[in-house]
Amino acid sequence: MTIVVAIAAGIGTLMQSIIVPIIARVPDYLGTSAVAASWLFTGMLVAGAVSSVVFGRFADMYGKRRLMLIALAFLFGGSVLCAIAPGIELMIVGRVLQGFSVACVPIAIGILRDVVDGAALVRGIAFVSMTTSIGGGFGAAIAGVVAEYLPWRALFWGSAGIAILAIAAVLLIVPAGRGQPGTRFDPIGTIGLVVGLVTILLGISNGGVWGWASAPTFGCLVGGAVVLALWGWFESRRREPLIDVRLLASRPVLFTNLASLLYGFGTYAILVAMPQIMLLPRETGFGLGESVLMAGIVGAPSLVFAILAPFAASWLIRRIGARWVMALAAVVLALGYAYMFVRHESNWDFVIANIVITIGLAWGFSATPALLLEFVPREQSAESNGVNTVIRTAGMALSTAVTAAILASMPITEGFGAGVLPSHAGFLTVFAVAGAGCLLVIPLIALVGREHPERLKRS
Repeated sequence: MTIVVAIAAGIGTLMQSIIVPIIARVPDYLGTSAVAASWLFTGMLVAGAVSSVVFGRFADMYGKRRLMLIALAFLFGGSVLCAIAPGIELMIVGRVLQGFSVACVPIAIGILRDVVDGAALVRGIAFVSMTTSIGGGFGAAIAGVVAEYLPWRALFWGSAGIAILAIAAVLLIVPAGRGQPGTRFDPIGTIGLVVGLVTILLGISNGGVWGWASAPTFGCLVGGAVVLALWGWFESRRREPLIDVRLLASRPVLFTNLASLLYGFGTYAILVAMPQIMLLPRETGFGLGESVLMAGIVGAPSLVFAILAPFAASWLIRRIGARWVMALAAVVLALGYAYMFVRHESNWDFVIANIVITIGLAWGFSATPALLLEFVPREQSAESNGVNTVIRTAGMALSTAVTAAILASMPITEGFGAGVLPSHAGFLTVFAVAGAGCLLVIPLIALVGREHPERLKRS
């Protein structure tokens, strides 16, 4: 059963990453603009964030297997829609539907906590982390191959097939479980949360396109923050809220989630910056002039470490504790970006950096839910991990936006590509900012404190 729910969780990150290597070619495929094509990533990112929170809560309320099946059904429908979409509009809708599969991550952790405990739970969480890590790297590698040798729509027909297999496996192997009888649905809380999250994530994801000082960006960020503040005030006064705000505000959960935000921030800098350096012409003086296929292949060796690293994390968590593993993961991530800062002259440099960063992310993503579950009541496992997933997703969106903003603001000033292509200094800045952000995890972990989960139960 652990294998099935872990693979279902990994499908979400697989769907996120398959679009990365081909996103630059989508305007040619569908006769659209680069700005419109970027919504294929943004739409799924936002849908994944929102569904992780809402589906996570609904999973605790109505049954975790049921919600996992619903998320996978959305994945199937979205994949088919992307495969047959005649234009960018329907394809964006399909990607939004695919985004609901990201909710399988918190649901999987909730299922594991219901059926296993102790060391088995830590190993299960590590296995979920393994599949989500593999999903990111494997998706990018597969998409690179497809971009070179197969029709691009084959990616989405393959996604539909994966969804069918996952649905069948969940139906056959995962126990039905029970929700919380008598729990009431909170429609106002759901609408408020969705509006607030979507608005903020749109502002973060599109700030580089709209302009960070523009009215749309400012309106989304400020408006979303106001909506979420009002939502928090409303939820804190409800007897049966959608999300337990008191639990989120508790010191252990708050600082663990903030650490997860920084892990998310450390995830996408390499995925965004590395392919660009590899694809830039050699005439720039630092670009490698490689193909899209090679940009995907350099991440393939890290898949081996994505498989092994979570089990090493599980062993470390049982011996030194999740806190220390989170701190160690932050150091490893920072070392990976430091290596990229110093060396990025060959494909092998990116292979090594990918491996180091993959190990750091796998350890961080294994230890974060393990630490979170130390402070969260059992009946709120999927809910709390759903919130953690959306916070991590916000970190990813922020990473993508910051990386794009830095590269756009620091173009080559003279010679080949002047005023058009990002400069060498811009990439160095991206690596430095990402590494520094990862190190900020360490003081946050020190602030987590201790509190028994029974004291944090929903009142």
